[in-house]
Amino acid sequence: MDTLATLLNKALENINTLNDEMLKLKSSHITLMNKYVASCNTISYLENKVKYLENRINPEVAIDTLKLENLMIKICRENTNNLGPKGPIGDKGPDGECGPTGATGPIGKNGMIGNTGPDGKEGKKGPDGNQGPIGQIGENGPTGSIGPIGPIGPTGNKGRNGEMGLQGEEGIKGEQGEQGIKGEKGEKGEKGEDGNMGPDGKSGIQGPRGLEGVRGKTGKVDCNCKCN
Repeated sequence: MDTLATLLNKALENINTLNDEMLKLKSSHITLMNKYVASCNTISYLENKVKYLENRINPEVAIDTLKLENLMIKICRENTNNLGPKGPIGDKGPDGECGPTGATGPIGKNGMIGNTGPDGKEGKKGPDGNQGPIGQIGENGPTGSIGPIGPIGPTGNKGRNGEMGLQGEEGIKGEQGEQGIKGEKGEKGEKGEDGNMGPDGKSGIQGPRGLEGVRGKTGKVDCNCKCN
């Protein structure tokens, strides 16, 4: 039994060690997965940024001095009257006489309401933020409760009752005489000595023992502790 208990303790220690290593591997796996997701989000954000810059930058646009000079000469030739400085504002002439006011015309009907313009395009969704670090693993939960006690086996059968002795015959009832005259109450006599105690009767025979009930199942105990 001692050897078996020692082997069981060793097995429990090995199982607990494997559980600890498995938890460490699981935590490392979750950390790597989070870093991988964060790296994928960063790469996706950079790719979108490069596409945005490529769409906004035209590589054909460059400063060419000769083209710039030709463009400036063209502008000067086509807008000769609007190139110099603007002159001063002239004097205001006298106000003319006010003519007679004409009759007011009928008010026209309201025009049709124009069509509503199309809704603007929805902007692009921004990149997802980086995921925060994983919290520390909580402490082990409380030890599980002890399992229920197994049912009690059935009660054995009751033994047979002993045989009853023969009952004696009842004698003939005599005739009742006339009731006599009640005499005077005599004085109370002294208490006599107690007689000897009679012998004890024989002990009865014990009945046969009932059948033993089925033994209940042992309760299950959930134990997570390290037994020594």
